[in-house]
Amino acid sequence: MKNISKVLTGIIFFLSIFKASITLGQGKTEENTSEVLEAVQKKYGLDPGKPLTQRVERTPDDVIKMFREAGMSPAEHRLTQEEASIVASAFAVLPPLHQRVLKQHLKSISFLDNMPNTALTSPITDKENVNLYHITFRAGILHQTVSEWLTEKERKCYTAAPSLSISVQAGLLSALTYVLLHEGTHVVDGSIYLISVDTIAGKPRMTAFARDFSKGVWRNINSHSWPFKDSLVVKSIFRPAGRRYLPAEATLVYGELIHTPFVSLYSTASWHEDLAELVTVYHLTKVFNQPFRIQIKKEGKVLQDFEPMRSETVQKRLRLLQRFYDDV
Repeated sequence: MKNISKVLTGIIFFLSIFKASITLGQGKTEENTSEVLEAVQKKYGLDPGKPLTQRVERTPDDVIKMFREAGMSPAEHRLTQEEASIVASAFAVLPPLHQRVLKQHLKSISFLDNMPNTALTSPITDKENVNLYHITFRAGILHQTVSEWLTEKERKCYTAAPSLSISVQAGLLSALTYVLLHEGTHVVDGSIYLISVDTIAGKPRMTAFARDFSKGVWRNINSHSWPFKDSLVVKSIFRPAGRRYLPAEATLVYGELIHTPFVSLYSTASWHEDLAELVTVYHLTKVFNQPFRIQIKKEGKVLQDFEPMRSETVQKRLRLLQRFYDDV
């Protein structure tokens, strides 16, 4: 368990560096010129006309190397016909902006067995002014529902308890539908610079979207301006120096969460995760009409339900998401 914990810590650090880097660079506009984009696509072998469902390739060597150096033995997973159908369904229901941007910027995806985390979005470009990406998924999520996967993830925030448990009720869609949308949002974010940062100060560039998204919530990439005071919400394992909660603290944790602008504990990790979670949970609940309830149970009986999407401060941010549904 200690080795796995170290692996996960390293991956979280890698992701934090990557998520910061996807928005760095001066002189970049929201959309790259078609000539520059086409040149970079050609250099790295990305064919924008190739259907997203046909972009399943082997995992990049540097990703495999990272896992192996951490003591893991990842193995390429070959999709069955049923699994390929799950992948196709997940791509088909992405929002319009995702569909358009991923065609231009997502070179490939892959699936691994024996992967310690759920997904890893990796930049494949070097010093170009265009970002292209590969996403690696843990193959196991192809056989989990959204509810099963989110429950598994949420329970990692708590120490074990014999009678009290946390679960997330989010419907029976494939977990890949949720994870692909979340990781795809990172690709969109990093490709068209939705929440870019100043290369010196680390503050959001004052595009309308970045300004409205961060106002009153984020001071910079991983520092909040939201007045948490001494809230447990920002003491989870997803934050620096965070800890696992005691199950007895769950009522207080979610009671505080539903009065914040965040739809999940993971949203508080960075503004990139905040955006990805907000888009994903919105799409899950408003487009798919699925639930998103966090339940506290004792000996199998539901004691309390919490629905972060009902938060007034969350509701005020939802108008920003129209950007993802404008099919232009």
